Amino acid sequence: MIKRAGDLLGALERALTVIAVVFMFVIMLLVVTDVFMRYALNSPFSFTYDLIGLYLLAGVFFFTLSDALREHVHVGVDILLSRFSLTGRRLSEIVTALAGLFVFILICKVGFERALENYEQHDVLSGAIPWPTWISAALVPFGCGVLVLRLALQLVGNVLSLVSGRDLYPLPPVTGVGEARGFE
Repeated sequence: MIKRAGDLLGALERALTVIAVVFMFVIMLLVVTDVFMRYALNSPFSFTYDLIGLYLLAGVFFFTLSDALREHVHVGVDILLSRFSLTGRRLSEIVTALAGLFVFILICKVGFERALENYEQHDVLSGAIPWPTWISAALVPFGCGVLVLRLALQLVGNVLSLVSGRDLYPLPPVTGVGEARGFE
């Protein structure tokens, strides 16, 4: 059951990462095209800064949060973990998941309330194009909500592994003492 939930959540995380990659590509295209239009034709786009800053960058960041945790590419301080027993490592993961759940559930709640308020008030960004702000505000609880699901899965998986004494949920890799982990 844990594996199936992890596979389903992993598929969602990978799909969101693909969308984030498309957003990043669109950002690059817009910037290059806008620079060309500005300096070659003296006619820059009026929407580039707002579109990138309001929607695309937020999507890149929040759509990759959970997948980055799944892949263990967030910044981690594992100085002592190599000295912990497997039980100690599991307990460390449980405490980390609980702390993360507390913080990101709050972020989801506040983000959802803000997005809903922006939607109900028809809030728009003033500028050449009246961009609705609720869309970018909704990216926060959506991306953090997927991260909450990942943290909850980690919590349950590590608790069940600890209680059963079986490796039902994999522990993150630990780098060796003095060893730097590079890009893979």
